[in-house]
Amino acid sequence: MESTSRLISLVFRLPKPNLLALKGLSSRTRVRQSEYLREAIEDLLAKYQADLERQGG
Repeated sequence: MESTSRLISLVFRLPKPNLLALKGLSSRTRVRQSEYLREAIEDLLAKYQADLERQGG
């Protein structure tokens, strides 16, 4: 993940089962939920990188 000194807060909603699963994973692994969410967003952006570049985004 690209290191940045300033993170921006973002609020969004999750289905309760997803939130509970994320909390459980975080508790078992001692990795913060926010870290998992940043990783998931990076993975999603990488998946669609070619489309983003083609569209100029």
